Amino acid sequence: MSSPVDSHLTDKEKRVILDAIAFLEHFYFDKKMKQASGLNKTDYEKLALINSVKAKWALGIHLKDS
Repeated sequence: MSSPVDSHLTDKEKRVILDAIAFLEHFYFDKKMKQASGLNKTDYEKLALINSVKAKWALGIHLKDS
């Protein structure tokens, strides 16, 4: 079953979300990676989720409820 959020998003809305993710990746994750402390476990989990969403949308796969 597709999640209600995913199934009701238009391609334009998904593009806005992907653009926001790109912004976060650039201004949060990239900067944090360059710091001495680097990324923590939670950051890596967030990046994994982001990459999963981007890959599934790129393949045209709807997100599933967990």
